Amino acid sequence: MLLSDVLLNDGLFSGYSFREKIDHKPEGDIGIIQMKDIENDYLNFDYQNIDKVKDFSFKEKFFLNKGDVLFVSKGVNNYAFSIDKLDFPIIASATFFIIRVNENKILSEYLAWYMNQTEAQNYFSEKKAGTYVPNLKKQDILDLPLKVPPIKIQNAIAQTAKLLNQEIIILNKIKENRKELIQTQLTNIINND
Repeated sequence: MLLSDVLLNDGLFSGYSFREKIDHKPEGDIGIIQMKDIENDYLNFDYQNIDKVKDFSFKEKFFLNKGDVLFVSKGVNNYAFSIDKLDFPIIASATFFIIRVNENKILSEYLAWYMNQTEAQNYFSEKKAGTYVPNLKKQDILDLPLKVPPIKIQNAIAQTAKLLNQEIIILNKIKENRKELIQTQLTNIINND
């Protein structure tokens, strides 16, 4: 099965291409997710701190939906993540492909996990084009071979992967806090000498 077999109509398209730098308006009502917003080794992004715009008109298709998969199509790291919540309207920049799947065939959380696995990543590495900023063509993404187990198994894999990602984020935070604590203690030793 290919990715194209599990998509809704017009289920793979590029995010919105801004013609100029995004001018952040804190009072804006539409959020814009960009590469700079991705955190924790592509595991998530902070919804509350993305740039916002005001008085912009976007086509309906560009507004993200719960269950969309964002895929980084440009650069060295081509990772995917599923949108599991939306607190306000959000648009993805053209750095991303937006993938909308038929959830009767494949769960978006499972697809994001699958696209980040070694087999899919090797496929993407072989398909990349461009010398300065490597990128993937839409057709290459559509042609991604998929292994699609029954929905119940997809859900179990997706939930386990979500818990693993949460554990990684927590362990990284513990590591950062421990480093900061030890550095502070060492600095205090030499300052109190």
